[in-house]
Amino acid sequence: MGMKIQDLSDIGSIIRQQRKAAGLSIETLASMLACSPRLLGELERGARNVSFIIVLKTCAMLGIELFAKCRGDHKP
Repeated sequence: MGMKIQDLSDIGSIIRQQRKAAGLSIETLASMLACSPRLLGELERGARNVSFIIVLKTCAMLGIELFAKCRGDHKP
């Protein structure tokens, strides 16, 4: 299943769904990621720009794969 990510709230929603499906509280996942529960909550709500490394670590921890695809005829 794929989803086009338009903004941070889209990926936050996916992260929240996967966290809940895994039976993890925000506090538990934040502890596993060595970040604050507040930061993770903000990521899930798309309320704040967070470090891309935190997004990647969170996705990896939850088994979420991110893919990038070039559109159209982009030239370097």
